[in-house]
Formats: sequence, C-alpha cells, structure tokens
Amino acid sequence: MRVSRTALGDDDRISTRIVTAVADAEGIPPTEVTPPLYRVVDPDALNQLFETKWAASEDGPHVSFTYCGYEVTVEGAGDIVVRTADDSDRERVV
Repeated sequence: MRVSRTALGDDDRISTRIVTAVADAEGIPPTEVTPPLYRVVDPDALNQLFETKWAASEDGPHVSFTYCGYEVTVEGAGDIVVRTADDSDRERVV
C-alpha cells in the first residue's frame, strides 16, 4: 500500500491538495492526473466542507473515495491520505 499523507495549509484548497497528493504518488505533475477530480467527486463541495470551523474539530468530516486507482481519505483537519488499492503492504508518506 503506497500512502501519501499531506496536511492542509492555510491557503490550500482541499481539492488542489488531493490532486497534488495523487500526482505525488504517481510521480507526475498535477496537470497530468486523469481523470479530472470533478469526474469523481464535487471539488467545490469538498472545499466548502473542509473550510468550515467544524472541519478543524476533532469530530470533523471524514471523506473517502476512489480516485485514479487510489483510496483517498480526507480526515477532519484536512489531512489527506492516499493509499493504493492494490498493494496493502507498501507505504509512502509525503
């Protein structure tokens, strides 16, 4: 299982961080990630969800979905975990 873990910065949108995390896992520029994120989830909805004060709380949102062959999980404070769906033993932390 390859894992990329990134934390949300003050000026970053969660949708941008997701694409960047998947691109890092693939070793490609974010502009080459296909399909576009909007074909899998609503990026605006994700951004709004994780920009709320609730998102930073301990009980904040937790969203998981499959994107580009990865299981993407966005946790409460905006931490992003990207795991490969096919190899559960390898990890990569970014």
